[in-house]
Amino acid sequence: MITLTPTAWTILGFLSLSPRNGYQLRAAVQRSVGTFWGVSYGQLYPQLKTLAQAGLIDETDPPEQAETTGRQTWWRLTEQGADALRHWLLEPAAPTQVRDEGLVKLLFSDHAGPEAMYRLIADRRDGATQRKQTAEAIVPGAHWPSAGSPEGRARQADLLAAWLVRAHAIAMAEAELSWCATAEAMITEHKS
Repeated sequence: MITLTPTAWTILGFLSLSPRNGYQLRAAVQRSVGTFWGVSYGQLYPQLKTLAQAGLIDETDPPEQAETTGRQTWWRLTEQGADALRHWLLEPAAPTQVRDEGLVKLLFSDHAGPEAMYRLIADRRDGATQRKQTAEAIVPGAHWPSAGSPEGRARQADLLAAWLVRAHAIAMAEAELSWCATAEAMITEHKS
């Protein structure tokens, strides 16, 4: 089994859907998994080089219907890359680790009083509302060049895993919003 970074696996996943250039890869990440997985340009291009050197991706011509501007390198998944991706998908995922400065601040906010708690919760509500709106706007496959065609729409409907991830993002944001309401009620009750 080849050892790759999580970012490299993410790139392979997106290339399994369709050939893309670096800009399109980054845009796809931001549109779809951006609320829980970030990929910067500083990570993206070195990873593309690593994947190409490993024979997991290679350069290709842009799809016929693709809009191109200037010199762009388009990438496609190789057979070896598809095999590696399938193998990785069947392995257990790493444990989820959450680093949340807002919760750390909330933990110690008794020192700053209820108004600080309300502010921290309001910030969380704003963030959850934004994440929910972003997730609700996602339509898997809508940015593919063939999205408007009958076969493109059929292919979009077959993206069950992408719809599941979208539903998870919405559910997590809704849970956060529910928690915010509960937390504010607890603060109000405690102040009384």
